[in-house]
Amino acid sequence: MNKRRAFYVFLSFLALFLLGTVVVLSSVTYYLAIDPAAYLTEQDAPLNGTHDRSLERIPRIIHQTWKTETLPQRWQPISQACRDMHPD
Repeated sequence: MNKRRAFYVFLSFLALFLLGTVVVLSSVTYYLAIDPAAYLTEQDAPLNGTHDRSLERIPRIIHQTWKTETLPQRWQPISQACRDMHPD
């Protein structure tokens, strides 16, 4: 009889632990949720896939940085290849 009572106590603690976990995780999900208005819709999406430059919202800029003003010789062909692939 003692084993059965210990087993029920263990199951009760396990059920309380699982219920607490569900409550905590659902609370975290609720408070960290992103407002649906923050998502881009089809109408809001940038139009960089089009050929009409006047409709683009994101400028086509290739940024290149280096610790000095001069890019080393070994990186210059890669930089030029990137510029050649994206002429506009």
